[in-house]
Amino acid sequence: MVGKTELKELLKKVKSAEDVEKIKPEIKEVLSRLNPTDLALAEQELMAEGISPEEIRKLCGPHLELLREGLEKERPTLDHHHPIQILKDEHEVILQNLSELHRIIEKANTAKNFNQLTGELEKLKDIAHHLVEAESHHKREEDVLFPKLEVRGVTGPPMVMRMEHDELRQRKHVLKELAENPKVASYTDFVSRLNEVGGYIVQNLND
Repeated sequence: MVGKTELKELLKKVKSAEDVEKIKPEIKEVLSRLNPTDLALAEQELMAEGISPEEIRKLCGPHLELLREGLEKERPTLDHHHPIQILKDEHEVILQNLSELHRIIEKANTAKNFNQLTGELEKLKDIAHHLVEAESHHKREEDVLFPKLEVRGVTGPPMVMRMEHDELRQRKHVLKELAENPKVASYTDFVSRLNEVGGYIVQNLND
């Protein structure tokens, strides 16, 4: 039986890991040994003991991924118009945009000036626009997926993910403004802001 102690040890590994993706299988293996209600209670107890929502969020991503997989197994042949299937399809598009955003960030860090980034600046503007438009996806995720989890007794992850959505919403609007007006500051300042805002979005939406 997995309890608070093992979850705390898992959090320590997550905090010290350079790449959380590399240990995600281990995270999911541990979380899979807890039923949803027990896991939600353990996460809520950790938060009550002072573990920050940001730290809990690092477990909530893999946790929600597990729960999505469970919901998908219950509905193996979802209609294209089914709300959960729509969420899945939209999520794939978001991941593609994040991959392209990551590529642009890397290119910006190797380029010397705006002239070497002309094509990428237009793509960045398009990506930022689509990420802001994707707010409707996250709203539907809150309205469709989260209640299904909460009915099962899973309240911790949805609460934390709602907080994350609020933070991401602000960052995406900052990215959109930066993409639409990249040359209001020096190239160095632009890259610095792109690393900060874009990097945060890539890391947290990919979780």
